[in-house]
Amino acid sequence: MNRRDKLRRFPNKLLQVVGLRPTLAPAWPLQDNCHIPTILNQLQSPLFGKLSIELRISIYSDVLGDLERFLHICLNKKKKGRRVAHWRCTDTESPFPTWQHNCFRDLPFLKSGTYHNFPPGFTTTNDLLTALLLSCRRIYSEALAILYERNIFHFRGGITLPAFKRSIPIVQWAAIRNVHISTAYTPWLYPLRFASYKPPKSLPNWDQICKDLGSLPNLQSLSFDILANDVYAGRGSFGLAAPRPVLPFLESLKAIKCKRMEVELNMELPGDLLHRLGPVNYKITVRERPYHGKYYRIGASK
Repeated sequence: MNRRDKLRRFPNKLLQVVGLRPTLAPAWPLQDNCHIPTILNQLQSPLFGKLSIELRISIYSDVLGDLERFLHICLNKKKKGRRVAHWRCTDTESPFPTWQHNCFRDLPFLKSGTYHNFPPGFTTTNDLLTALLLSCRRIYSEALAILYERNIFHFRGGITLPAFKRSIPIVQWAAIRNVHISTAYTPWLYPLRFASYKPPKSLPNWDQICKDLGSLPNLQSLSFDILANDVYAGRGSFGLAAPRPVLPFLESLKAIKCKRMEVELNMELPGDLLHRLGPVNYKITVRERPYHGKYYRIGASK
């Protein structure tokens, strides 16, 4: 912010300090019993002067929402700025696990015959998703809820979801309706070895993630795609040799209240394990997604 912008904002802050201008609550359109700023009718605009609220909601939904493509929530890799950024999925046809989509742009690159560290990740968005909301207060008041209700928020691994929750007001977090989590799970591998470019395989903060998901009061759909792998038995193998780390992983999901919940795994669970797991409030499906082999090369080149 330059000096001119700071001087321009100073009178507003001074009025707020002395109580002559109330400070707006975070996400005020989503809250009851809070101060609402002055909102001009703007009837000179065709959007408000000619279109009904129903048509405007339809326009807002087309611009802000998409229940077919994920809204990836990504970590901001710069030291300054917001904790997270968003990115509309552009790799919907990918056969790989969602956390390996090319949208994330963090595959190792080849230079002089050697694989090097991944290129710098993006920290900004690939669209102007929030530009419409910031155009005026009336649009903000009518459309803010749509951003959280009509998108599928995709979180990669066990780090991004808590970071996203901390970055927004609680009323905005509570407005989320649809969530997808994609991760890898390997019980016996050191969890943080390759965490810089892919989800931690043993998800040490899994209980906190489930607790955060359980705090969503209006959650409509929750889905997971989990690439499970026992490194001692080979990828795609799964057995009762490691029930202790696996059962808590699935049992933690039972406490989450959601209308539709589905857990996609890459292998069949043994019958004995299903019996020990007991009744669950989610559907378990099996889909064998191929693993993007280039993710291994970066470790070999270090």
